[in-house]
Amino acid sequence: MVEEKAIKNIFIAAGPCAIESENQINDITYKMSLIRDISKPYLIHFMCRGGSWKPRTLHIDQNGEHVFEGLREEGLKIHANSAKKYFLPIVSELMSEMDLRHFHRYLDEEIDFIQIGARTNQAYALLYAVGGTDFGVMLKSPLQGIDVNESVGSLQRLENNRQIIYCVRGQKKIIDPRGLRTEAYNNYVKDLNDSPDQSPDSRNLNNIRAINYLKNNPYLIENNVLYCYDPSHTWGGKTELMKYKIGDWAIKAIIEYNYDGLMIEVNDRSAEAICDAEQALLITTNGIDWSKTNYKVEPKIPPITLVDIVSSILEFQGKKIGIDAQEIETNKKELKNIRWDATL
Repeated sequence: MVEEKAIKNIFIAAGPCAIESENQINDITYKMSLIRDISKPYLIHFMCRGGSWKPRTLHIDQNGEHVFEGLREEGLKIHANSAKKYFLPIVSELMSEMDLRHFHRYLDEEIDFIQIGARTNQAYALLYAVGGTDFGVMLKSPLQGIDVNESVGSLQRLENNRQIIYCVRGQKKIIDPRGLRTEAYNNYVKDLNDSPDQSPDSRNLNNIRAINYLKNNPYLIENNVLYCYDPSHTWGGKTELMKYKIGDWAIKAIIEYNYDGLMIEVNDRSAEAICDAEQALLITTNGIDWSKTNYKVEPKIPPITLVDIVSSILEFQGKKIGIDAQEIETNKKELKNIRWDATL
């Protein structure tokens, strides 16, 4: 674990996997603004994440249908209108330098962030194009895992941007391309899965400890790179336990591993979601209609919501800042009172 620092700002980039409709993003941004307003004295800041260009693994599904790959320019416009209404900075993925003009049109270089995804982590034309802007940048770690030297190489192309955030998002599990399961392979996978940091049901391997190496790199220190943890893509939502681990490890990332922030997928009506519905955390369960969520019915393992995550971080920050214990409890109750069906 990384040694704990003094009081610092924490950021949380939360929102849906993909921008799918005005109603969807407006529901999320309104409740995020309520959480933001309560959390502000604790140096907890919020950004609204959401993809308008979605790089999907398959282009055509098993039924021969083209998969949803985002609303693209229209999605970015919807995202920008909703986030700006509640004064929330935006984080959205740019897949190709050819679409950078849309980000210039709808986003604000002074406060918003371009996300460069795991699949394009080393797409140098894209890195150079984004590096020539004043946008903040969130660079996701690559699918195959983190090599600090390669990470530095990608980040060097972005060193003139307003702010750089490196996002640790899990890595693909070990694959034998021949499909063979040798004894050595099976033993390795067993040892890996038996680690308390891992689970055989997780979407990816949990590489949260990579921050120990990243934060010691002289170049990354010199350029004030910030680090966030993405528990959504690390754990996925295959089971109730994996959904629980998204929230549990989000809290650990801040309190135990000293990450600067989190990137989390949230959607209170995930039953309607087209992309990654399983791994979308709930914002709150106060007044919830479970049938509208990825759970369908009330789960046996109570989920850790965005409100729960913020409550834990709020208490952690409050004690370091020196906020009165009674005020901390009052603010935690205010968070709990935010309703699932809250509307403006």
